[in-house]
Amino acid sequence: MSTSHEDGPFSKASAVLRGHESEVLDVTFIPGTRLLATCSQDKSLRVWDLDTGKQVEKPLLGHDTAARRLTASPDGRWIVSGGDNGSILVWEVATKSVLVSFKGHEDHVCGLVFAPDSEKFASASWDKTVCIWKRETGEIFLGPLQVGSEAYSVSYSPDGSKLAAGTEEHIIIWNTEGGEELLRIEQRAFRVAFTPDGLRLVSGDWKDIRISNTTTGDIIKQFDAHTQYFLSLSIAPNGTKFATTSHDKTTRFFDLTTFEPIGEPLEHPGVVWGVAFSEDSQLIATSCRDKLVRTWTVPLCESEKEELKQRETNPDLPSPDDELPSGFFGDRDVHTSYPPRRSNHLPYGLPQRSAPQSRIMTLVNHLSFRGQTHPSAGHPHHSNRVTQFLQQRLPFRRSMSSPGQPQVVNVAAAQADNRIIINRVPHLQYKKVHDTRRPPREEPVSHDTAQSDTSSEISYTDSLPNVHWFTAFLCYLSCWSGGKLRMPPRWVLEPVQPPHQSNGGDVHARS
Repeated sequence: MSTSHEDGPFSKASAVLRGHESEVLDVTFIPGTRLLATCSQDKSLRVWDLDTGKQVEKPLLGHDTAARRLTASPDGRWIVSGGDNGSILVWEVATKSVLVSFKGHEDHVCGLVFAPDSEKFASASWDKTVCIWKRETGEIFLGPLQVGSEAYSVSYSPDGSKLAAGTEEHIIIWNTEGGEELLRIEQRAFRVAFTPDGLRLVSGDWKDIRISNTTTGDIIKQFDAHTQYFLSLSIAPNGTKFATTSHDKTTRFFDLTTFEPIGEPLEHPGVVWGVAFSEDSQLIATSCRDKLVRTWTVPLCESEKEELKQRETNPDLPSPDDELPSGFFGDRDVHTSYPPRRSNHLPYGLPQRSAPQSRIMTLVNHLSFRGQTHPSAGHPHHSNRVTQFLQQRLPFRRSMSSPGQPQVVNVAAAQADNRIIINRVPHLQYKKVHDTRRPPREEPVSHDTAQSDTSSEISYTDSLPNVHWFTAFLCYLSCWSGGKLRMPPRWVLEPVQPPHQSNGGDVHARS
């Protein structure tokens, strides 16, 4: 029940977890925690603390045969395990106790997966059936679905509307409400997994990996991944890569965009039965025939390396860790946010990792549900601070050009920082009519002043405001008060036709 490091070709592992008395058959991270769960041929489950590398409390006992598969619920509260005799146990993470135990199948439970709502889970078995169960009672929700051959694995689509199963003869996809068969692909699959966008299905056969379209079943890519029999796969939650294991004693990574290998294979002293990604996609855990569990740092794919390089060369790019300035919302208390988030501490006292959050999402979370009053009621108006902050910090900034100079727009693109120069585009002027905010100005203007003072014609008062589109969107959101849209005073902008020019405008772009 300890952690250690190894020498030789296996020294790349971040940690080695020792405690099982027989080969470790499966592994899973528990979402929202720093916990890892494993199951073994020794009939036990064990929970590990990733910060200390030690086992949490005693082994979880309840299976009469080998505990072959396990899965953790998306909300981090439950674990389901399946045994070689068809038994299924539902465990509560907080108490480490069995809440529901039943005979789910007549043979090995080879695949388990929780539904996104954490209320149901699916199982696949050598008894040639696939079932969906209610987590709270263990009652069957859908099935048994007869597949005609040994069923090896199951996977839910991200929205929970579809369930895929890999069998000895086919890949089958059903609708999870009524059990209607949506697609049948004529290929064997020991493991199947939906990609995070739900559009592709990754599956593994003896030695090859196939990526298929989940609507048509067409093979998008097929390639050999290992030198011996394929065993398991896991897709990174961020959708950039996936990992596979094999009888060849390696774990390999592949880019989900290019399908090229990432880094060198991770070598193990024995067969690697299972693999799982952490919630942040930065760590994997592998279960091995040598009774050990190992954790590894996940290598970066090319797109992640490029993004990291851009952040190093361009500090202005937004980062998930960026926060709004202190006091940005004044003295207002915000009590509601979207989407709802779980408490920072789970019932068993382990801190929960907060998910990365972008600056824009944070801003929308605050503004969407703020109770606002009219600025005239004595509350400070923050539109200037919003404009100033966004113009300074957002990656897309617009700069006003001086007379006679082309307008330059800086665009922080996905692959490079591009500058788009717009030249010889006539500047459209606008004038307000039917302005209900205040009486129209009646200022005498002399003939000489009108000819010499062009700034009176091109001003921020009588032309389009110099704000980014997102600032305007935020201003629209700020009009919500008490669940009702408070419409601001309105006016009409009419364009002032510019003098006719013989030459059209040119747009040039350079990287």
